[in-house]
Amino acid sequence: MSRIRFEWNVESQQVERFDSEDPQAKRRRRRNMLLLVALVCTLLAAIALGLMFVRQRIHEVETQFAQLLQDTVKAEVAALRIGDLNSFLHVQNPNNLAWINHQRAMFQLYSDLKTDGAIELTGSILAVAIDGERARVLVQENINELPYTRLWFYRRSGEGWRHIAPDPSFWGEASTVESASVLVHYRAVDQEFARQVSAILQDWINSGCVILDCGDLPRLIIDVVPEAADAAAWIDEAALRLQIRSPYNHIARADTPFDGSLQLLVSRMLAERLVNEHTGHLTAAYPHDAYFLRNAAIAWLSEVFTRLDSGAALMRSLVQNYGDDKIAQLLTQLSATSDMSILEAVVDEPLEGADLDWRDFIEWRLQLENELIRARRQNEWLSLYDTSDENARLAAYQRYNDSAAAQDYRVLDQLVWSKPDGRPQLRATVQATGADGEEIILFNLVNGVWKRAS
Repeated sequence: MSRIRFEWNVESQQVERFDSEDPQAKRRRRRNMLLLVALVCTLLAAIALGLMFVRQRIHEVETQFAQLLQDTVKAEVAALRIGDLNSFLHVQNPNNLAWINHQRAMFQLYSDLKTDGAIELTGSILAVAIDGERARVLVQENINELPYTRLWFYRRSGEGWRHIAPDPSFWGEASTVESASVLVHYRAVDQEFARQVSAILQDWINSGCVILDCGDLPRLIIDVVPEAADAAAWIDEAALRLQIRSPYNHIARADTPFDGSLQLLVSRMLAERLVNEHTGHLTAAYPHDAYFLRNAAIAWLSEVFTRLDSGAALMRSLVQNYGDDKIAQLLTQLSATSDMSILEAVVDEPLEGADLDWRDFIEWRLQLENELIRARRQNEWLSLYDTSDENARLAAYQRYNDSAAAQDYRVLDQLVWSKPDGRPQLRATVQATGADGEEIILFNLVNGVWKRAS
């Protein structure tokens, strides 16, 4: 036991001897460690402060450039407002003569709008995007008390920001918006426009396919692009792929960039595509009544989509007085050479007693007569007349031989009544373009077709 204790004591003394350290050396080591940590912290703090300074400086410079850009835009708008052409041209890109000439024309356009009291140059800046030395700005102006926006592009040089021609490469990042039946590809500038296009066209497809049999319709794909020859055009009509030019290429409504005029165009294209799907891509033969009926059905469907008057009076009255299914029924029965008598089967009564508005049909017939006279297509022209009436036939030939200047007619009123001999007649009150007075033109119903009789 005494030997074990001895060994233990020896080991304890060794441990104490190994663990012991000069206190001063220990303090020096701790102090050096703290100095090193302090040095590292100081260095990191200096780097952080340096980065913060650089970042702040960059922010200040960017803010300065942004303020200079806004000042440039406001100066440009002010020059337009007071009619100072020199100041206006001073902020334009001087290295592009075509752009200078374009802006001269724009200055004159603004001057004309101001003279008419039709424009208010608010100078309101709705959005700004800056990428290095280039920038784009959405500027609001009110035309006829409605808010519009223009997209202006700028480039920065040693002389400051200068207004340059539209830059399609700076239209923003590509993105998409989609719904059940519509996929829209667009760039950042057109975000709100694309959102409206997606929602509205989805509603159009839903309502159109309730009215007509759309069959196995593919998904509608819309490509919104900065530049295009046409405001809207099919890239592949069969595959239902449509290209729409960005409204910011010229001018856009601030609240509704997918505005009425563009809606009318796109709705007409979609309506025609749905009618083609329903009819198996029937091609109506000009100048048969089928040509008018097909186009009238397309115009009416466009009117259903946009709730804007398309002038489709006959189709509108057909639906209002005989039911929502009559358009589909008419198109199903339509052939390439159908005449107006096809409507008797659709409304299930003689046309002289049908509650239909013939105004747009009469306008088309009068226009068609002018076209056939100019083309010297005598047989087709003569088929528009009730040749059983000798006086009407002689007057018609006189009109054909005179080849008088074509006139556009607007039908103001119609009255269907019975002649003394019991034959139905349509009395149309019309006004020629540029004429002061009104004219009465008569049409007789011959085998279910209205034919001119005066």
